[in-house]
Amino acid sequence: MDEDRMQIPLRAPLEVWLAGALMILLMLFGLWQASYALRDPALADVPTTMEDMRSGVASEKFSKHVDMHLPARHALIATANAGRYTIFQGTGDDVRLGRNEWLFSVEEIKYEAQADVWMGQRLDTVARVSKWLNQRGILLVVALLPDKARVHEAQLASGTYPVWYAHRYGSALQSLRTAGVQTVDVRDVLEPEGKRRPMFYSTDTHWNQEGADLVAQAVARRVRELAPYLPEVRFKTELSAESKTRVGDLLRLIGLSDAPDWLRPNPDIESVQTTVLVSEKAQGGLMDDVSVPVVLVGTSYSRRANFHGALQQHLSAEVLNMSKDGGGFSAAMNGYLKGEEFMNSPPQVLIWEIPERVLSQPLSLVDTQGWPF
Repeated sequence: MDEDRMQIPLRAPLEVWLAGALMILLMLFGLWQASYALRDPALADVPTTMEDMRSGVASEKFSKHVDMHLPARHALIATANAGRYTIFQGTGDDVRLGRNEWLFSVEEIKYEAQADVWMGQRLDTVARVSKWLNQRGILLVVALLPDKARVHEAQLASGTYPVWYAHRYGSALQSLRTAGVQTVDVRDVLEPEGKRRPMFYSTDTHWNQEGADLVAQAVARRVRELAPYLPEVRFKTELSAESKTRVGDLLRLIGLSDAPDWLRPNPDIESVQTTVLVSEKAQGGLMDDVSVPVVLVGTSYSRRANFHGALQQHLSAEVLNMSKDGGGFSAAMNGYLKGEEFMNSPPQVLIWEIPERVLSQPLSLVDTQGWPF
């Protein structure tokens, strides 16, 4: 009978000891993290009244305090995100992984049932802005920027730009032209060249310096055709001797901005461009208390990859950049038309850079309210 009893080992196997040791180390690590966070002076901001405790406000703010003050928080997040990407090729809800480690914003390819309605309302707003400016002797030129996913559809995981937005760019451009709005077909510039070399950063939603320069040339040609009277000044662009790694906004969105390169898509590398004035300012330039010749309004695209500098160089004119990061369709334009810069010194030409993708996004209050007309 005794021989049939289960034999219980007197000593645990090595793997059990290792698992136990690892558990203890993790607990000690967590205890150190928590104790460090609890020593931070900001803990005093956590409410301690009975009402806050009963309602859950105290526990919620306490949890947020501990989370935000963990000494290894960023390293832990980077490690978790790097593991998700390395093992599962995961990039989160806002980014899609394409071929050759290219990253794309979901905003460019996400289907929206009301996209056509929202786009129609926005295009109507552009037409009204153009008419309002024309009545004041100001020329509006719209530069419609095609999606990165459209220009580099070969780098999408599917290899094909979404069919539901296939005609969006052409339809929007035709609608603006029918309404009498002066436009620049940026797609015709970027798409052919995009088949030969990158026009956008691989880990960022924005155009790169080559793409920005080509668009600046196209916009400058169109503006000069329409406004040959603009005063001319000369600019030149200088290139830094040292190339630097550029961490794209899409890398930040997937939490890999601080991860080593071998645990994330390869970041872009570029030399910094700087555009400087090389001739005397034209009479009536930006430093005088008279009308500004040209103003650029738009999104973060107009603030990246030296687009503003390249535009000044190719246009041979001073350009005031009033674009806004995260401005969406209309924040920069709506704000500029109501601001002191426009009231006191209206331009002769106003360039409006509009990314294609924002046309199909849900309308915001700034898109529909507060316009001066």
